[in-house]
Amino acid sequence: MEKIRPLREEEYDEHAELVYVSYSHERDLQPGEMLAHRDWWITGIERDPYYEPEQTRVLEIDGRLVASVTCFYRPSYVGGEVVDAGCIGSVCTHPDHRQKGYVRRLLAEAVEWMTAQGWQWSFLYGREEIYGGSGWQMLASYDVIADLRPSCELGQGIMDRRANPERDIGVLCDIYDSFCSELTGPTVRSEEYWRQRVLASTPWAGAPQYRIVERNGTPLGYYNMEGTRVRELAWVQDAQDLLAHIIRRAGGQPVRITGRLPMLEDLLRNVAEMPSQAECFDRPGGLELRETYRGLWRLHPVRNPIVRGLTNTHDLTRFLRERDYVMWPADRA
Repeated sequence: MEKIRPLREEEYDEHAELVYVSYSHERDLQPGEMLAHRDWWITGIERDPYYEPEQTRVLEIDGRLVASVTCFYRPSYVGGEVVDAGCIGSVCTHPDHRQKGYVRRLLAEAVEWMTAQGWQWSFLYGREEIYGGSGWQMLASYDVIADLRPSCELGQGIMDRRANPERDIGVLCDIYDSFCSELTGPTVRSEEYWRQRVLASTPWAGAPQYRIVERNGTPLGYYNMEGTRVRELAWVQDAQDLLAHIIRRAGGQPVRITGRLPMLEDLLRNVAEMPSQAECFDRPGGLELRETYRGLWRLHPVRNPIVRGLTNTHDLTRFLRERDYVMWPADRA
């Protein structure tokens, strides 16, 4: 007998095995990869203080779990308000039960469940040809690529240090909330969420390096950078000094910044030193907006929406794109 229902806590191990077998089937996984760990799903939910077992919707056949979808809760800032939303992940079907439409049925039930919870929309990261038939639509917004030489007057007298996961939680929370609450897209983060999900290490990756930039002991902002890509960035003052410092850390290479953040292009223009004539002719540098994939989205017909005036998913993706939607990579499912 087939049945769609919420996962039960005592089924975590069974479900983790279902997810592992589904994702590792016919894949050449390398030791150390996330998907090569049998318990990667359990590790993920243990790092997520917003997770509850009912967020995982499972399809059971004759007492056995054969397919599932997890709706991770991601409350999101939207221009000073908070919208309840879901990030869908760990979508899977056991290899012995594929090509039977189970995931499509689970996704439909998951939308009903999220709508009943008042979650106004959901998003996922996958292929449009697979999920488009279930109502999810493509969203892209901009990253900013800065190929600039910062003014020598900027970024002086500041200290850059790695954030301490315990001592600096309050500082990170304050900067994040001040900066992100007026944007469209960032996840609302509690201190517990910062500690367990954002700053924590995993068996397949070390702890991320969040760095706090200060002047005379006063925080200016923070950033998380991998190579020349700025994965997360927030400031409360002296943004030009912070940006000049980050550009210098890239060692003369172009820097890619996640999201078209408020006044970012104006700030970067003011950070840049005017090039010499030779530089202008031979390697002029500059700023570029780069279209960036932001997942697939679906609007839910909730009774009392926080964001009004959206009648369908196309309205939603247009709304998010016009407001330069940004989601930090640390918050993805």
